[in-house]
Amino acid sequence: MPTNGLSWYFLECFVGENWLAAGTALSQKPPPKRGLMKTVSPTRYDGVWLAGGRLPISADPPLSRLVKGVERVASIRTEIALTAKVATMPPVEVVPYIWTRERVLICGRVTALRQSDGAYFGVQIPAPTALCTDHAAVRALLVHEFAHWFYIATRVVNGSESREKEGGTLDLRNEGLVESDTQINARDWFGEEDARRFIQHGDSTTRSISSQVVGLEEHFYVVSPRLGDTVGNIDISDDVKAHIRSLRTQRAH
Repeated sequence: MPTNGLSWYFLECFVGENWLAAGTALSQKPPPKRGLMKTVSPTRYDGVWLAGGRLPISADPPLSRLVKGVERVASIRTEIALTAKVATMPPVEVVPYIWTRERVLICGRVTALRQSDGAYFGVQIPAPTALCTDHAAVRALLVHEFAHWFYIATRVVNGSESREKEGGTLDLRNEGLVESDTQINARDWFGEEDARRFIQHGDSTTRSISSQVVGLEEHFYVVSPRLGDTVGNIDISDDVKAHIRSLRTQRAH
């Protein structure tokens, strides 16, 4: 995969939904037998793919539903691009797990996605987000995560072209940034409706994702993803670079 040749560090961002009722239901059920597992085969669509992973054996294997979810996410990603100010959206990886942290359901994050030729930043979402059939909720979640990715791309391009960063490395760990600092202005990048419906951490829009989690723990392992400093490359397409330069020129005048 071609890249701009820059590696950088970034504190991962994620959207979480406090799902105390679902969390309580999960804790009341015995965990699946970890000796009975099977591997998910990777499935790929244009720019969206299902990562390999392990599932507990269940009476109603969710693989076909999950593959349909990947297809649905790919379709929503394409729809976002149709009205956006750029044609290229970040890559999306679906992982076959339920993510929680301190009884909060994590619906998505920006992180380094491991690929055959290295680690490249993109969006990663767990099974509940991919399985959610609420089109508006999943779209809003993706737009939120894409906003983080475009922020990173903007910092990389502007930093590289202004030569403010030496050695091709962008390190954001010590800048004291909070989640809202690491987003672009949605109106500069997305269509009018996506910008108007832009969500932040804890927005009620994601409740439809958390509400359908109950029962999924029979089919997916519940894990806490590693959060923290991440290093990787970022692949920035020519149209995204051109838009970043255009915005920079507009703000200079």
